Amino acid sequence: METLELAKLLVSLRKVVSHVGRNAGTVSWKDTIESEIIIDPNPVLGKYPVPASETDKLVGQAIHLAYKNIEMSDYALKLAKSRLNLSFRYMYKFELYFKTCESVYFDNLSNQTILSVYTEKSRKKKIQDALDVTSHPPSLAELFAIWWDIAAQRREARYLEEYTDTSARRLMGQSSLEKFYKKPIRILNNMVPALIQECPKINGVSERCDFRSKLYLSTWEELFAYIKFWPIDNSDVFLQARKQEAQHLKGIKKSLTLPELIFSEKLGKVVKKEISPIKDILKEQMIDSSAVAVEENHIVLPADNYVNKKLLQDLASVFKAVAVRENIYNRGLTSGSIDRRRLYRAHTSGTIFNIKKNEFNLLNDITLIIDATGSMAATNKWEHTQEIFQTLFLAIEKFNKKASLFAYNEVRDRCLLTELYKKGKFYTIQPHGKTASGEILKTLVQRIKSKNKKPIFIHITDGASNWGCPVQEAINLCKENRVLLLTIGVNCSEENQTLLKSEYGKLVQFAKTADQLPGLLRNLLNRGKRTFSQ
Repeated sequence: METLELAKLLVSLRKVVSHVGRNAGTVSWKDTIESEIIIDPNPVLGKYPVPASETDKLVGQAIHLAYKNIEMSDYALKLAKSRLNLSFRYMYKFELYFKTCESVYFDNLSNQTILSVYTEKSRKKKIQDALDVTSHPPSLAELFAIWWDIAAQRREARYLEEYTDTSARRLMGQSSLEKFYKKPIRILNNMVPALIQECPKINGVSERCDFRSKLYLSTWEELFAYIKFWPIDNSDVFLQARKQEAQHLKGIKKSLTLPELIFSEKLGKVVKKEISPIKDILKEQMIDSSAVAVEENHIVLPADNYVNKKLLQDLASVFKAVAVRENIYNRGLTSGSIDRRRLYRAHTSGTIFNIKKNEFNLLNDITLIIDATGSMAATNKWEHTQEIFQTLFLAIEKFNKKASLFAYNEVRDRCLLTELYKKGKFYTIQPHGKTASGEILKTLVQRIKSKNKKPIFIHITDGASNWGCPVQEAINLCKENRVLLLTIGVNCSEENQTLLKSEYGKLVQFAKTADQLPGLLRNLLNRGKRTFSQ
């Protein structure tokens, strides 16, 4: 009986969608067959006859998706992304913004027909699901849900009015949402007249896609300044991580009650006022917290190409200077230099020639270790760091195909180690959490398979370790295992430079710009020249 009911409902949905327009697509239930419009049947399963209210919502959902196909929304998104210069870290926010703008556009198209009755019911259900009175404003999901409700009204032009908070939070006496959402909603409302009046009048679907992508991008630039650091919703992983980090910091403050201690708000920056007791406490705490769990992470994203070609050429010349030259012969040729060992072939095949080539190889195993912790998440800082390590790694890989590239960050009290270069492709992760430099260096030393090749670690960081074991333990372990450790500080403040010098001594240099990297690296490698020559 249920199968028959679903079949009848599907036929009805297809009839309704056929009235939306050409190229609307075929409707089918989820997990049945692939089609242009996929509808989830779960809301109506186990109900016979299907309630009229649920049927109306499904019809509204199908109409909404039909407009998405007709207006080629996927193409408009690709067009907008191709024109957008935005870090991958914020791309998911832009996609949510784009999806909401398109929803406003589709619903206003349906408002010109009787189909708006159904899209309104579907929209109210989705908005109700998006609003969560238990979450902490502001959040992007709540902002866009409120704006969608305002901008897609079919009876009145609410987008012409200022936003006023009528939510359950205000009725319950909690804080008003107006202080968070009033200004961004005003920015979003500015493009509603163009979506309702101008865009539908444009002939040609590709021209309408071009119009919408430009309109959304022009508004996004202004909106992004407000929402840049907002979480998506209460379940946002980055919001959860920040809460845990705040609780961790609160726990540290509570456990250390000595009046001599002054803590900065940023995790890990413990400023010492009195030397002897504080040093002992910090040292003890570092030892106690040395049991940091280091795990391999396989969740990565494809990285953009940040390779600096001029810098790559300069860095390649640095590594070539310390590489070992080898003569490679291509023998058995019909032209080139005479190979005396193959003169006996002169009367038969005539392949008595060879060509000699020089190849430069780095005999040492080189590992690039990148600090991808919370301090790297500042604006454009991670992008600048990616330019440095992508370029540096390609320069190394040119002379050593076994070179490896790792990054480390912290997620939920675990230090994650991620390989960022696999099978000729760069990957990236989200910078986050505390800095456990010592733990990572110790872990990588213990993973070395051959001690005879005198491995080299090139560590790129912007600050001192503030989690796990002291760096000195890792340095001692490197010396025991004949590992040459080189550290390059990028985008470091004066305070962090002082801390890094105290941790790494002479084997640390600081690069304010990428152009300084070849000279700094040459100095660092010269200090380990004896290791290269052996």
